[in-house]
Amino acid sequence: MSSKPCVKICAAIVFFVPSYVIANTVIDFENPLPGGLVATSYVQSTIVPASAWVTDQYLNVGLVVDGAAIVALPSGSAPSGINALAGIGGDGRIDYDTPVSFSFFAPGNSGVMGTTDFFGYSADLFGSSRNIITISAYGLDGSLVGQVSYTETGDFTAPLIISGVGQFHSVTVDQTLYNTTSGGIALDLIQFGDISIAAVPEPQTYVMLLAGLGLLGFMVHRRKQDI
Repeated sequence: MSSKPCVKICAAIVFFVPSYVIANTVIDFENPLPGGLVATSYVQSTIVPASAWVTDQYLNVGLVVDGAAIVALPSGSAPSGINALAGIGGDGRIDYDTPVSFSFFAPGNSGVMGTTDFFGYSADLFGSSRNIITISAYGLDGSLVGQVSYTETGDFTAPLIISGVGQFHSVTVDQTLYNTTSGGIALDLIQFGDISIAAVPEPQTYVMLLAGLGLLGFMVHRRKQDI
């Protein structure tokens, strides 16, 4: 785990807005943790116990996480205090080279997808390793909305963000870990803007729609009889 770099920004797919946008929600991953979460070791290749897997424990604020574990960092490493997130590899071990995904939903309801126009996080406070970080944002249909890259070359003095690309439903943070001995970059202080919820038709709307389809079917049937 290494981290805290000077930022190099590349407009890969879309523009990157350098101005900082105030987040509506910030998650610091500090104790007390929700849903029985217990932080595990931050060390690369540590086997992740079930109690450290982060999934929907933060759904109450509209966030679902995939591929990440709560880890306890060395003293002075986490911007928020002690804990942060690290990726989990396919073998169930801590792997800073594995992408971590964040998706947005109606708070408390994973059945209703949401979108936001801002996402960011703070990297841990360790040194540099020239790891490449790519943040990709995806729409409700899974299409790529925007992408921005950072290179860890010194110290990250501000959150790493993606914004100004329009509304997106999910974000993937992908790090290219060149040197496993130098460690990867932990994710802390996850932040995002207001969550917008797609309008859900009211019950009477469904009734009118079904009635309309029924009428259309009847008219087609009558027309076939008249031919």
